[in-house]
Amino acid sequence: MKKLCESLRSWPGFFFCFLILGSFTGQAQTSLPGQLDKVQALLKGGDLARAKEEICGVLQSSPDSLQASLLLAKILLIEDELDQVSEQLKKALDRNPNNPSVLTAYGLYLLREGDFANAEVQLRKSLRLNPKQAEAHLAMGRLHLSRLQSDQSLASFDKAIRLAPEMEDSYFYLSEAYGVSRKYAQQTKSLEKYLSLNPKFYPERVKNAEALLTFFRSFENEEVGKIKDLKRNYEISYLPFFGLMIVEGYINDSGPYRFLVDTGATSTVISNELIVQLKIPIITSAVIKCVGGTGKTATHLCKAAKLRVGPLEISNLPVSSFDNKIFEGLIDGVLGTSDLADFLITLDYPSQRILLEPRDSEKVSKARPVTPPDVTEVNFRMFGNLILLPLSINGRVTRNFLLDTGAVMSALSKRQASFLGVREDTPNAKVDVEFAGACGIAHSVLGVDKVHLRLGKIKKDYAKILAINLGEISKEMGSEVSGILGGDFYSTRVVKIDYHKGTIRIE
Repeated sequence: MKKLCESLRSWPGFFFCFLILGSFTGQAQTSLPGQLDKVQALLKGGDLARAKEEICGVLQSSPDSLQASLLLAKILLIEDELDQVSEQLKKALDRNPNNPSVLTAYGLYLLREGDFANAEVQLRKSLRLNPKQAEAHLAMGRLHLSRLQSDQSLASFDKAIRLAPEMEDSYFYLSEAYGVSRKYAQQTKSLEKYLSLNPKFYPERVKNAEALLTFFRSFENEEVGKIKDLKRNYEISYLPFFGLMIVEGYINDSGPYRFLVDTGATSTVISNELIVQLKIPIITSAVIKCVGGTGKTATHLCKAAKLRVGPLEISNLPVSSFDNKIFEGLIDGVLGTSDLADFLITLDYPSQRILLEPRDSEKVSKARPVTPPDVTEVNFRMFGNLILLPLSINGRVTRNFLLDTGAVMSALSKRQASFLGVREDTPNAKVDVEFAGACGIAHSVLGVDKVHLRLGKIKKDYAKILAINLGEISKEMGSEVSGILGGDFYSTRVVKIDYHKGTIRIE
């Protein structure tokens, strides 16, 4: 039993530790609360390895302890060991279908897996049984935030904080909600509170929070990303490049420079070389998660006094930097479409133009128009300014794909490829192709044969589709990214994005 519990990565053995029923001595029963308290103390102190070791010891002596099992599930979620935690929670749910703690833990797992509808079902059921669960309110706040429901998310985060004022993650996600609402002063205060609690388990998140706090403070008393005229229509021509949109723009009245129009960027980005050339002050530095290389790379956070693309002018714009060696000669930067979110955005690929309409223009008719039979309109979820769309794979499962107009080709995650039976050790799975992204070159690429992707009424068949590592992006977003939806899927169509309603329409 001890050997099985010491190797948690041996999943069949772990199941046995969790599920086997045994008798307890009086000593084991009396020591259980003390053992669990020790695990909680270790978690509070940030010692994840010892906490995991201790909880395995608890499960050796008390294999049917529900509290111990849920603590282990919490540890596995922090470690992002999704495949291990899944079956454990399902078994716990079978044995305790109306236990609110089990329902909350299962809802948190489903949120991380990107099964948003079922996550909400479990969390709402849990809160009906016990409305005083801070973690459940936090998870509901994240679900509301992903649907761009800022008021509802703020209310849920407030409940979580009132119930557990020392739960650090509430303040981190609260800062994101204030950012969506453009309440930057409150966003700064939330980050300050988050950092004051000395967060333990996500060191890169903590470093980035510190950088963002420095960054936001530099914008105090200034309007961030101010668009010169929000009430007019804009038409911007673009240069096509293998299904990509490239526009010319000016930074601080210098240029023109070439920008890739990208829904897959969390912000507008310019090359490190351009930052040096234009003498743009670097405010601070951070780490971003992206495609290629190790899945993450360093970036500088800066402020552009002015960005002009066609007739559109934005002042006081937050920008980050990237290493442009891979894309040198093609682009100088990336225009993140989230910086245009005040408008209804139309990416008109056939006419090679981008249209921006004031949001007031949608009030002309209150009647909801009938969607033509050849048009797809779907709701999306948004995490950290990135759009996730629900695509069905081979007509059987629905997974979340990152809408990425900066990608020429669509791709699967390697984890999703494994669900389709293709892994690193699958014969002939590796392909001699390099996948370039903002984080560098992905040299290890798999090929998956005969995959069919469907988004609403649009379907595309792939004789072979590439699979790359998207684990870092998934962990950063806190929800599974099963693939990238690139230009090969929609670059002959008209794509309309409404960031306020959270909808994509493809004609």
